[in-house]
Amino acid sequence: MLENFRFETFVDVHSSIFEEYLSSVIAKLGKENPEYKATEERIEEIYRSHPKVMAVLDTESACALNEQECGALIEAVELRGRLNDMQQEAIYFRGCYDSVGYLKKAGIL
Repeated sequence: MLENFRFETFVDVHSSIFEEYLSSVIAKLGKENPEYKATEERIEEIYRSHPKVMAVLDTESACALNEQECGALIEAVELRGRLNDMQQEAIYFRGCYDSVGYLKKAGIL
């Protein structure tokens, strides 16, 4: 290991912009991942065709749904979960990528 190497994580140095950094990783998904983009588009399609579904998810007031809207709500929630999974995966792999950079900087790789 290099004698004068001082290990600082990204979070140590840039904690004030860490959320922005994570957001930038997630923002790239819609441009780089066709499955992510298609999932986003399907959610938007559900919201357009069933406005009450978005109301249920985005407000704190009660909203009555018919059977078709309930099905659309279930699909939207499942798709939002899938988007979250893809976001977490992208963040995880970005962390792996950054770790390799730290190891190279430290002279370990």
